[in-house]
Amino acid sequence: GMCPAEQCLELDESFTSSSVLVATADLSTGSGSKATFVSEQDPNNAAISSGNLVLSLVKSDSGYAGSTAYFTRWIHYGTVTAVVRSGSTTPGVVSSFQLQSDDGSSIDLDWVGASSNRVQANYYTNGQIDLSKAAAPILTADPTSSFIVYKIVWLPDSLTWYANGLAVRTVNRRDTWAEGEQRFDYPDKPARLSFAIWDASSSANSALTQEWAGSMQTNESKFSMAIKSVTVQCYSNTTLQNAHGSTDSNASSAAEQQESDAEPSESVSRENLSDFGLDREESKTTTTLSSSTSSMNGNEDDLSKWLANFTTSAASRQLNSFGAISSLLIAAGLAVTFGA
Repeated sequence: GMCPAEQCLELDESFTSSSVLVATADLSTGSGSKATFVSEQDPNNAAISSGNLVLSLVKSDSGYAGSTAYFTRWIHYGTVTAVVRSGSTTPGVVSSFQLQSDDGSSIDLDWVGASSNRVQANYYTNGQIDLSKAAAPILTADPTSSFIVYKIVWLPDSLTWYANGLAVRTVNRRDTWAEGEQRFDYPDKPARLSFAIWDASSSANSALTQEWAGSMQTNESKFSMAIKSVTVQCYSNTTLQNAHGSTDSNASSAAEQQESDAEPSESVSRENLSDFGLDREESKTTTTLSSSTSSMNGNEDDLSKWLANFTTSAASRQLNSFGAISSLLIAAGLAVTFGA
C-alpha cells in the first residue's frame, strides 16, 4: 500500500492559539496552514478553550453528537504524551486517546463512564477488536476532574502505556506471534493520533458497546473531554520510507534515545504508587501483562469483572466469550472508534 504523505512531525502543543485546530473543510485553506489538529465531524463539537483542546458530546433531538480531533501528521513509532481530563462522567460516555492505522489496528487509552475511575490500556490489529487485552487500573485521582499525564511509547519491538509516570502495561512484539495467521499480532503500520468523545449507544453494535461502557441514563446536555497539552516524539522522520524498503542510519540512534523511555520504571517504589496516580493494592495488576489474558481480580465494579476477571479455571469459557465478542465487532464492521 501507499505510505501516508504527511510524515511524523515533532510536536509540543499547549493549545494557546485557536489556529491550531480547524475543521476538515478549512484544512487546505490559508486558515489551515498552522493547524496541528483537524476536527472531522459535523457538527463540529471541537474547540480551543481556556488553553485546552475541548471535545464535546452534545445532546440534540436525534441523540448525542460526539467529537474527534486528529493530528494532521502520521506517526510510525514514537512517544506521544498527553495531559488529559476525561469527559466520561456517566455511564455511556467514552473518551479516547488513540493511534489508529488504516488497516484497522489501534493503540488505545480509553475512559468509560461505567467505570469512570479507571483508564483502559488496549490495542488491536487488523480490525480484530479483543476486549480481553484491556488492562484497566484504578486511578487514585479522579480522571474526570483532574488532568493526568498519560503516555504511549510505541517502538518496533515494544509498546508501553503510562499514567502519571508509571508503566501500567507493556506488550513485547516477540510475545505476540499468532501461529495460525503466521504473523505478529502487533501494531506496525503508520497511524493517526486522535482524541475523541462519543456515545456508546451510537455504535454499529450498540448492545455490545453499552455493555462495555454503560448506557446513557441522564438528560445532561453536554459532556466535555479536555486535553491540556500534547507532545509527539517521532521515532524517526524517515521511518515511513524505511517501512517501504529504504534504509536510514538515524533510525537506530532514535530508537536508542527512546529505549529508556520504553522500559517500565524500576525506580517507582510500590509504597509510592499513590503519588503516580495508582492505588497501591492495584499495583500488582498494572505491571507487564500477558498480551492475551489479564491477571486482574478487582471486584470494584461490574466492568472490571467483565473485562478483566480472568482465572485459569474460567479460561476456556472466557476465551470463547471474548472470541464471540471479537466476531460480533468484526461482523458489525467496527474499526477502532466504533461509531464515533
